[in-house]
Amino acid sequence: MKNIFPKIIFLFFISSIFCNENEKYSFISQIPEINKTYKLHTDRTLSFTIPSVGYIQFVSSYNEIGKYLRMEDELHVVESTLTEMETDNSIANIEIMDYYWQAMNNVSCYVYINNDGRIKHIKPVKKDDNYLQEAFEGAYLGMFERSYKYPFSKQAIDKKVGESWTTASDSSKFHFTMNSPPSFAWIKTTFQLKKVRKTRGRNIAYIDVIDSLDIDVAIKLKFMNEERFIKGRAIGTAEGAFKWDIDANRVISFRLVSNLEGDFEMDNEKFLTKFKRSEKHKALD
Repeated sequence: MKNIFPKIIFLFFISSIFCNENEKYSFISQIPEINKTYKLHTDRTLSFTIPSVGYIQFVSSYNEIGKYLRMEDELHVVESTLTEMETDNSIANIEIMDYYWQAMNNVSCYVYINNDGRIKHIKPVKKDDNYLQEAFEGAYLGMFERSYKYPFSKQAIDKKVGESWTTASDSSKFHFTMNSPPSFAWIKTTFQLKKVRKTRGRNIAYIDVIDSLDIDVAIKLKFMNEERFIKGRAIGTAEGAFKWDIDANRVISFRLVSNLEGDFEMDNEKFLTKFKRSEKHKALD
């Protein structure tokens, strides 16, 4: 009998791993209760090189505290505040000070979200902060804009472990950096439900994502007391991974890393360069 129990335990362990294979899962965020708050930490990096200038990097991190307020004109309204905002931006090893970024710290804005879970528009809570309008748009409408309701598209319903699904979006508007004008992306995205595991009593789904990107790039740089603009076309891919709390219907964390390459122009100078961008989010509540 002594040799039977290890086999029983082993068989139970194996069955517990694969018990979710035939189950189906849906990944849609629930609308929070009125005055329900959430806290999210974000890290972003962007780096590239301009031959005549040198290495350029934009690095930022912040916490986002959001509170669901109400429905207004068929839009969900969230009051959001960015806190503990830090940057490490430089051009050719010269530090770039971003005074708008500093001014946004602990300042609240209203985020208006449509029924697809996408941001419709943003406005500061106080009129005295209206000068930060573009800064808020740059911060909240980054390259990897998340969907508040359908983080894995509307197709993410009744999916089995191992199953993949693909979506596409045209002319998706975003900002490469907080002070840059809008860029536009054509994106084909493939999601795959890799596995479901029970962790600390919670059912956690692991979802991988691969984006195929084609982007009209617009970036504003300010250095040597001058504003300069980079424009061009880039193609590439972004790869990432999500953790989703099945019981709470929400994202726990995700990371995305993109690698882009294309032909660009600045001050009548044409050049080929590569962009690397990463973004990480983690729920803090």
